[in-house]
Amino acid sequence: MADEKEKEETGSTYEGSRLTLLMLLEEKQRALNKKSLIHRLVYIARLTGNLNDKRDLGAYHEQLFKKLHNHYQGEPATGLLLIYPQYCIHSVESSSEMLTATLRDLVSHQQSEGALLSDAKILIMSHDIPTRLYPQWSHRVLNLPASRLDKYETNDPIEQLVPECLTQLLKLGVYLAKTPKLNLKNAMDSLHEKVPELLPPQDLIGYLLMSTELDSPQQYLKRYHSPFHTVLDGELVWPIADRLFPLK
Repeated sequence: MADEKEKEETGSTYEGSRLTLLMLLEEKQRALNKKSLIHRLVYIARLTGNLNDKRDLGAYHEQLFKKLHNHYQGEPATGLLLIYPQYCIHSVESSSEMLTATLRDLVSHQQSEGALLSDAKILIMSHDIPTRLYPQWSHRVLNLPASRLDKYETNDPIEQLVPECLTQLLKLGVYLAKTPKLNLKNAMDSLHEKVPELLPPQDLIGYLLMSTELDSPQQYLKRYHSPFHTVLDGELVWPIADRLFPLK
């Protein structure tokens, strides 16, 4: 009897101290000072004629992220907005709620009369990224000559072009992360001079904007909010087949 009682006490103690995967993930989040999982959104867009000063696009997003952060009270948005003469590419890191709200705003913004962006396409939505690439959100206007889209020719599929573009962005993020904080502003202001190979070519961005294989923000949000309706093969057969086993 004594042995059985001791086993029961030992078992109950073990059950009470058993770690679960959720507990380990929560502990990891606390160690990284993260309130929620971090995701990364990368999209491209075309600049409209309403954008007289390209710095206005950066100011618009600064106000947007400030408003969204005050509303959701979660992870702040970090990332980098690169503004080319005709296009832009935007990498944003934040919580799922913040990124979804960013896409909703992008959809409504493109439909507004004074829209600064149009024809946006999503390159990737990466979930649960291990670390942020950017310590804060910032934007830079690249002083480059405007490209001519008719000069860009390639036989590579979209499945190859998009990863190449994302790889350049990741390498750019690593380069900025390794730059000392005192030199960060100068490095950001001279990206097209010091590391042009890390900047996605603007003619490639223009080519990707014309692709029908990439989702627009509207298409992504529709898929995000729409439930899956799976039709089983048995539902397409008439008469309905008799089940050979009972359903429990």
